[in-house]
Amino acid sequence: MELWHEWNTVWQQVSSVDWMRNLAVSAIILLLFLGLRIVVSRLVMRHLHSAGERQRWLSGSRNTTVILLVLALVAVWANAIQSFILSVIALAAAFVIATKELLLCLTGSLLRAVSGAFSLGDRIQWGPVHGDVIDISLFTTTLLEVGPAPSFHMPTGRVVVVPNAKLLDTPVYSESKSGKYVVHTICIPLTLQDDLERAQQVALDAINEVCADVLEPARQWMESLEHTHNFIHTPSATPRVYFHLPEPNRVDLLLRFPSPVRRRGRMEQAILRRFLRDYHGAKNPLSVNASKEEII
Repeated sequence: MELWHEWNTVWQQVSSVDWMRNLAVSAIILLLFLGLRIVVSRLVMRHLHSAGERQRWLSGSRNTTVILLVLALVAVWANAIQSFILSVIALAAAFVIATKELLLCLTGSLLRAVSGAFSLGDRIQWGPVHGDVIDISLFTTTLLEVGPAPSFHMPTGRVVVVPNAKLLDTPVYSESKSGKYVVHTICIPLTLQDDLERAQQVALDAINEVCADVLEPARQWMESLEHTHNFIHTPSATPRVYFHLPEPNRVDLLLRFPSPVRRRGRMEQAILRRFLRDYHGAKNPLSVNASKEEII
């Protein structure tokens, strides 16, 4: 009687702790299944005389015993397994939330590598940032700023670091993917009272004067893009001037011309200076010589 009382006391202490109770129950279940396995094996060996049948029954009983044992242990440890899985999920969710920006940067870096959006040395416009790519890492891209806005092409001396995560939601405009030449556009605002026919001719003359040495190489390069870059429609290298009416009594003169990628700023300033000199004449005297040290 005293032995039973002591055993009952020990069991109550063990069962008060979940993992100890589960461990004890698991041990009992394991012993029961082991005993059942021994009994079945002896019955099969005693009553079956064919070696093939004995092997079949022994194999089937072993597999059945293992499956039932696993199910029983899962039932015993279900709460512990559930708590463990919830803990793992919570830990994984916390890790993802804490490192979300880094994971997005890695994803952006992978997207850049797969798509080939840009590479070192390319001149790109990435959202509001315009500049030359001077460094690419797993998390960031470093640009040497050209600006101070996309309309200008002068180096500012500032270095801009952009997280690669921006590649997932911000388009990148590469000015170097087509190679040596691009087609550049200048907007000159005028009014309906201006001599638009003369302004158009002056603008064309300025373009032809400044771009004389690049028109033919640019035309050949643009035509070659169809084969080297699989362009369906290659841009035309022929200088053109278009009119645009953004609002009443205003006319924008759009000057479109080919230019080497890194000479756009220099050629733009040269064309604007010649246009102002030839169109406005004595009203706005202006030298056509631009500073080559400041404009690229």
